[in-house]
Amino acid sequence: MMLVADTLVVIGLATASLGTIQETGGVQEHTFWLRNDGTEAVMLQQGYTSCECTVIDFDRYAQVQPGDSSCVTLRFNPQGRGGEFNVTGTVVYGTERKRVKLSLTGNSVLSEETLMMRYPVAVSEWTRLSTDRFDLGVMHPGETKERTVVVLHRDENDSTEQLTVSFTPNDKTPKGLQHISYPAVTTENGKQRQLNITLDVMIK
Repeated sequence: MMLVADTLVVIGLATASLGTIQETGGVQEHTFWLRNDGTEAVMLQQGYTSCECTVIDFDRYAQVQPGDSSCVTLRFNPQGRGGEFNVTGTVVYGTERKRVKLSLTGNSVLSEETLMMRYPVAVSEWTRLSTDRFDLGVMHPGETKERTVVVLHRDENDSTEQLTVSFTPNDKTPKGLQHISYPAVTTENGKQRQLNITLDVMIK
């Protein structure tokens, strides 16, 4: 299959799947080939990527003659990046600065060390939290502040869930420094589990 991008043609697919990779496996890469199907030489001028985790490498400023090919390599660093990913690299070529976009997709599995650092609060063997305490600073009655706690479900192949913590003091809320227990609910092994999130707040 060929995907035409103006003069340059991507030989094969413009998207490569890396499958399931491990964070500890280091940088993963895939090489694409671009062929000049036009009648004039084109210059590979510039390249850029969609994120800092991806590097694009090719023979910059190379003149690709009609019928010739040139390779482009995308390298993806999964360190600190878990879950599904779709990163891109773009090659700019020719006097009209046309573009060819290439992609890497897959699923990155975080290491145990990264998971423990990212979700340091253990609720149980199966549930961990990014935090169980928020400092809301100074608040007045009627004012609302929201924070997000991320739940790691070890019973669901380390899937994550975002819970919104929303707090609005009223006229009956005691003044001064308060340590408020905020109940949040998640699911563990098919059953509801209550999470106690502490909100430190100064009520004026």
